[in-house]
Amino acid sequence: MKKFLNINDIEICIDDTEDGENTVLLIHGLTGNKSTMYPIRDMFKDEYRVITIDTRGHGESTRPEQYTIDDHANDIHEIIKELNLEKVDILGYSMGSYIALRAAEVKCDDINNLILVCTKPNGKTSSVARLLKEANLDITQVTQEEMMEVILKASVAPQSFEKIASGELNIEGLLKGDEGQELNEEEKAAEDASLANFDNSNDYDKVTCNTLVIAAEYDGINPPELGREVADGIKDAKFELIENAGHLVVAEQPDEFQNIIKDFLNN
Repeated sequence: MKKFLNINDIEICIDDTEDGENTVLLIHGLTGNKSTMYPIRDMFKDEYRVITIDTRGHGESTRPEQYTIDDHANDIHEIIKELNLEKVDILGYSMGSYIALRAAEVKCDDINNLILVCTKPNGKTSSVARLLKEANLDITQVTQEEMMEVILKASVAPQSFEKIASGELNIEGLLKGDEGQELNEEEKAAEDASLANFDNSNDYDKVTCNTLVIAAEYDGINPPELGREVADGIKDAKFELIENAGHLVVAEQPDEFQNIIKDFLNN
């Protein structure tokens, strides 16, 4: 069920399956929205209450002219409070993992388990902006098609290209989601600025919840060694490397991805 929550003086749009004893909150990646996380939602909705969100600046949520990763983190805790949830499991994908980690560094008393997928500890800008710059493209001017082409080249394992071309592997939903909710040039610039020089590596010691870091062998956006660095910095964090997959690991190796997370949550 779609809901709008008044959070920190803005509206945050969420999708809430509502049923389930334990709750998993999903945070999407760069330029995404809650619908880009539906493939993950569908993996867990039969066993968990799953909440997908449009982070501020995205989807159907309010799109401020400027915001920070700390604003995102504070929004997460306010969402949990607004929904009267005692504790949740949080899964953040790519940009969503930076937000999830920052939220855990703010406080962990409302987080049971933390799952960081295709993550990195810090960055001068977003990984996508870096890739676009290397391709001589400006994130504020690039078309969605140009952006997707650059992302795709850095996002999948070599064997996945043939599957995408043949239609055997469908990545449209994970990459684009609801195309009616795309960001305009100013909104992309605000999104990119929110990640400028972010650094989550200074407060690893504040993360006291159970933590799982998932990396992918062929991830050219956030290479696996960066995920390993995050896992090594957080006490007792578990690290899992999924082979034969890239940044779109959710689509490339869905069964292994799902099993790793379920094993972690169940144990």
